[in-house]
Order: sequence, then C-alpha cells, then structure tokens
Amino acid sequence: MTYNTESQQYEPQVAETLTPSEDFTVWTMTLRDGVRYGNGDALTADDVKQSIERHQSPSNTQVSRGEALTIASMDVLDPLTVRFTLNGAYPAFPHVLATDVGMVTNPRIVEAMGPEQFALNPRGAGVGPYELEKYAPGEEIVMSAKHDYWGGPVCIQTLRFISIPGAEGTLDALRTGELDVALLREPPAIAEAREEGLGSLSTLYNYGEGVVMNSAASRPTADVRLRKAIVAAVDPEAVNKRVFNGTALATSALIHEDTPGLYSGESGPSYDPDLARTLVNEARNSGWNGTIRLLADNSPIRINEAIAVKALLENVGFTVELDNDKSLAEVLGKVASDRDYDLVIWGPNYTNEGLWALMNRQLNSQSKSNYYGYADSRMDEALAALRTATTPEQEREIVARMQVVLDDSPVIANFAAYEEDNVHSSRVGGLLLTRGSVLRYDKAFVAGA
Repeated sequence: MTYNTESQQYEPQVAETLTPSEDFTVWTMTLRDGVRYGNGDALTADDVKQSIERHQSPSNTQVSRGEALTIASMDVLDPLTVRFTLNGAYPAFPHVLATDVGMVTNPRIVEAMGPEQFALNPRGAGVGPYELEKYAPGEEIVMSAKHDYWGGPVCIQTLRFISIPGAEGTLDALRTGELDVALLREPPAIAEAREEGLGSLSTLYNYGEGVVMNSAASRPTADVRLRKAIVAAVDPEAVNKRVFNGTALATSALIHEDTPGLYSGESGPSYDPDLARTLVNEARNSGWNGTIRLLADNSPIRINEAIAVKALLENVGFTVELDNDKSLAEVLGKVASDRDYDLVIWGPNYTNEGLWALMNRQLNSQSKSNYYGYADSRMDEALAALRTATTPEQEREIVARMQVVLDDSPVIANFAAYEEDNVHSSRVGGLLLTRGSVLRYDKAFVAGA
C-alpha cells in the first residue's frame, strides 16, 4: 500500500485490493498479477507472509517490529491472496502495509545472502522501480531505473542521493544545480526556499521539537511537579525568536492549529515562569538538590535550542548541566538504548498518517519503544480508543483528551511543530509525496532531459 498525501488516502500499490471484515480485525489482500522482483522472480502471497515474518522476528530491533506485531497471524489463501488476522480492531491497518513492513523483500535472496550482506546490497530483492547500484554510507547512494518495472516506464534513469552538512549548504546546492531535490528541516532555510519560489512538498510533524523528560523512577523528572515546572518554564515564542528567527511553528500544544482535520481547538500549557518557580521550590524543599541534566546533539540548531532552554530553566531556579558535544547517533543511543538522560532536546514527531502507531510506540506504558519511562493509565486508555477510531471526528475528540492528560502529566515541553520540506527545482515534476516525507520517483520526470 502507499499513502497519498494529496488525497490523504491509502492506495493499492503492489496490492490490488485490501478489504476489511466488518469489525476491522481481519483484512484480505489480493496482489497484482505479474509483479516481479528485480531478479525476475514473481511476487507471491507466500513471499509477503515470509517478508512480514522477518519484521516480526525478535531479532528485529527496528520500530517496524511494533508495526508488524499488530498482525496475529497470516494465511496464504492462494498464490495472490493473503488473509491478515490482527490482534484487535484496527481500522487504519493499511498504514502498516504502507510502512517498511509492506516493502516486501524476496525471501530467497535474503536467505541466500544472510541479513548482514543483504542490508548492504539488496540488489534484485525488491519490486520497486529502481535497483541499488552503489551504497557508500555517509557519501552517496546511487540507484538505476528498471527497464521492466511492472508499474510502467520510469523516466528518470538514475537517482543519486548525497548528504550535505547543514540546511543552508543543502539549499545552496539546490540553487547551484548540484541537487534537483533537497530535504530541509530547518525553518529558516524552508522559509528562504519558499520566498524564492522553489517547489514544495512538505510534511507537518506535531510535537516536532521540544524538551523530552525521562519519567523513570531514578530521575528527578519522575516528580510530576518538576515536569510541570519545565513545561511552564519553556516559552515557545522565545525559543522561536532566538533559534529560528521567528520562522518556526511555535506552539506548546500536542496538535498545531495548522494540522488538517486533527486540530480540536485545545491549546497547550501556558508559559508561566511564576508557577515554574513555585514548583521548583516545592521540589527543593522535598529534598531535590536543584540540578538537572540536559542532553542535545552537536548540530548547530540543537546547540542553539539547548542554550535557549538552559536559560529559560535557570531563570526559574533549575541548575542545568548541559551536555551538547555528542553526535546525533550518540544521543540516539543514550536515549533509545541506554535511557541515560534527564532531559533531551528531541522531537517525537507525530503525523496525521499513522497517528496511533506513532503515539502508541512512544506513550503507551507497555511499549518497549517508550524511551521516556512515561506511564499514565489515562493515556493508555486514550491510545486504545485511538486505535479503533473510524472517523476524523472520533480522532479529534480523543486527541483533545490526550492534551488534557498531557497538561496534567506532561512528558514533553513542546516548543514547535516541525515541517520537513522536499523542495525542488522547477525542472522536476511528477514527484509524489507519501508518508514521513518519503518521495516516490516512479512517475517523476526532469524537463528537457
């Protein structure tokens, strides 16, 4: 399946149909006939089953495992038909098949190569429009078009992905023609690109940037008074002016007002330094020594965010120990693997598409991907209701309830929703934006090429 951000609907890709039972617990998928992998093997229903079982394996440490485990069992009904029985009602189940879980790989190639070598060179194992030609981590990825792609002719014959440090450097490379498409995430650079009239394919992430608080019992922020104090101390507008020159979508709310179909009118907590000082003093009087550790990666934007947050917290009585000399990978390790932090500059990043899956992964008290130690039975109940929601109205009502819970029992001092924007030159057309800022290039073209 694929998610079309223009229609905000899931659409069949190598699937031909995907049909739910009346209670949304059983889904039957029929594959397109004639779809082949890059090595010529035909795609079958049994391949789908084996590929998804690979994601479900306990050896899979990626977040895709959580998505795949919504499937309790799979039955191959014929060479082109699979029946999925879920572990509960899930009206948005097509989301699972629009993520990594639905990017089916040829099980015969995976087995022959072994997982480590396959990860470096999966040539011939996919049913997409391109084959991997070169994979040089940190340098470039080069892909070439298939001449027998089942979806029809592919116009752009070669895709080359490179990494350029910093948003301004990336935007400059687009201006000079070194790039045709650039993924930007820093608000000032996005604002510049739009002022210059460059093409824009953007994705809005709620809870996009803020201060995440570790609620584990061993941390100072296990005390909800301190978590409320941090939320009251962080001023989204001040961070926006200092770090983003006023170009960010400043908000303390779970859902930004520009979010189509999901904003319920619930505002986030207010900036209230007097309340923050009172709560800090209460915690000090209860025996806390006043010190808190703040972690951030060493990218320029994160360093500036951390410095701004440190000043806001110290303004209300915190003693902040700032650690901002680590790479993003090191920070990811400390947060996701070691859980060794008090506060971290972080973006949970919730999009409309796959909302329950993203929120449940991070806020459910039983989730192994809950890096925050967050546990609130009211949130667990709201998440259970969100999974079974069938209308936008139901989703809005549930998300409004979540805002109330987060006001009373916060886990993040949010200061901005965030946009990612695939900006592109005028000579590029036919790009399709799907979930999570991912672009599809199978119908893309370059004018004059």
